[in-house]
Amino acid sequence: MKRAIPILVVLVFLLLTSAVHAEDGSTGLAFLKLGVGARAIALGDAYVAVGGDASSIYWNPAGLVDVENMDFVLMHSEWFEGIRYEYAGGVRSYGDQAFGLGIVGLYMDDLERREGPTSEPIGTFGVFDVSISGSYARRLTDHLDVGGSVKFLNEKIDEETARGFAADLGALYRVPMVEGLTAGLAIQNLGPGMSFIEDEFDLPVTYRIGAAFEAPFEPLRGDVLLVGDAVVPNDGDAKMHFGIEYEYADMIALRFGYRTGWDNQNMSVGLGAKVRNFRVDYAYVPFYSDLGDTHRISLGFTL
Repeated sequence: MKRAIPILVVLVFLLLTSAVHAEDGSTGLAFLKLGVGARAIALGDAYVAVGGDASSIYWNPAGLVDVENMDFVLMHSEWFEGIRYEYAGGVRSYGDQAFGLGIVGLYMDDLERREGPTSEPIGTFGVFDVSISGSYARRLTDHLDVGGSVKFLNEKIDEETARGFAADLGALYRVPMVEGLTAGLAIQNLGPGMSFIEDEFDLPVTYRIGAAFEAPFEPLRGDVLLVGDAVVPNDGDAKMHFGIEYEYADMIALRFGYRTGWDNQNMSVGLGAKVRNFRVDYAYVPFYSDLGDTHRISLGFTL
């Protein structure tokens, strides 16, 4: 436990001080801010203290140690204006350590190309963003897990491309005096600035700290999960995310989430179902300002 304390101190120090590196609106690669996994999205993106599945590669790599043997998550997301967002992740656990690989992709096709003020386009082009993460996590003590990821980043708009690298750091702490209570923190997208053609930009570094509390609810033969995250981006104001999940008999789950500090979204709802080693999750997030609604579907399975 003694060697775990310096690690937590370093992570908290980075969380509190690094947010000054970028000014409002100065970051790029906005797709890195989009969460993965329909369960996490339905819970209001409050997932930094929840581990045990392959979506932890995105939210907090320390959560990979909670995976039993192998876990996989596939997600498809339909966004407004024809935007599609995909995720595929897999984790292999070896007792007190785990390895993960995750791929995130966002793409749009058939955008109209114009070279001046005209009503007739001269053609079409596409946009494709991708992030490939390699993750490692380790259990340091009975109460503390830590993890990290290294990510390759690529953005392509028409024929122009930007490439770079980033890293994520995270920790999970199971509070010894309160059964079912876990605290988590993560720092996402730490890395050098990138450039697209002649424009330079910083990465969207995001700092998350939160807690999760899970307990049985005997009157309804199920379990209740309560989650809450504070999210601090380096290019905007702090935000709060909350979620609640009721799971009946380890088979059917109902979820609700709420976010504060966002201009165009706040609530989310979702459903989940488990059949043997397979699980299916769905999340619905309405957007305002006539943007439309988004739908996420995830398929998960363990081996």
